[in-house]
Amino acid sequence: MMAANLYYSQLELSMWRYSDELRVRADELHRSLRRYAKHYIEFWKQIPPSEPYRVILGDVRDKLYQTSERSRQLLFHGMSEIPGEANFTNIEQFLEPLEVCYRSLCSCGDRPIADGSLLDFLRQVSTFGLSLVKLGIRQESDRHTDVLDSITKHLEIGSYQEWSEEQKQEWLLSEPSGKRVLFGSDIPKTEEIADVLDTFNVLAELPADNFGAYIISTATAPSDVLAVELLQRECHMK
Repeated sequence: MMAANLYYSQLELSMWRYSDELRVRADELHRSLRRYAKHYIEFWKQIPPSEPYRVILGDVRDKLYQTSERSRQLLFHGMSEIPGEANFTNIEQFLEPLEVCYRSLCSCGDRPIADGSLLDFLRQVSTFGLSLVKLGIRQESDRHTDVLDSITKHLEIGSYQEWSEEQKQEWLLSEPSGKRVLFGSDIPKTEEIADVLDTFNVLAELPADNFGAYIISTATAPSDVLAVELLQRECHMK
C-alpha cells in the first residue's frame, strides 16, 4: 500500500514526440479503458488521445491506485472488492509500460529526457518493487525433515529420518523428475508439520518478488537444501 502511494505521485510525462510502438499501445488503451470505473475521472478528462505518454501513464497511475486501495482493504478488512486483475500483481506488469515510454523517448531523440526522472523512476521500481522491502523466510532444517518423514511413511517407503545422507539425496534428486504427487490433505500432520506446509502454500500464492532468501537454519548437508527445493515444488512455488 505504501509503495503504490509513493510511486503514484511521480507519474507524469507529456512529451509530444513518440514512437509507433507507443502510439499503438496508447490507441489500444484509449479504446479499451472503461472510464466509469476510474477513481480519478478528473485526471482522465484531461488526457486527449493525442498525448499518448499521458494515456499510458494514466493507466499505470490508475492501477497503482487500485493496488493501494486493494492492499488497504485486505489489510484492514481481510477481503477486497477490487479484483486482482485491476491492479499490479508483479513487478513486470509495472515495469513494462514504463519501458515502452523509455524506448519511445530514446528512439525520438529525447534520450536526455528518458535518462532523467524516468530512468530514476525505473531504477526505483526495479530496486524496491511493489513491496519496498523483501521478506526473508527462516525455518529449521529439522522441521523440513519431519515433514519429509511424514510423507515417506505415508507413502509406505520407509522413514526419511532413518535414511543415510546418500539415500536422502538419491530420493530427493529423483522425485522432481517424476509425476506423482507426494502428499495431499490426507497426510498425517502435527501442528509443526502443518505450520511448515502452510508457510510454503502462502509463499506460493504471493508474488515471488516479495521475498528474499529462504534461510535454512542449522543446515549441515546437501539434503537439507534439496528438501526445501522438493517441498517448494510440491507446493507449486515459482
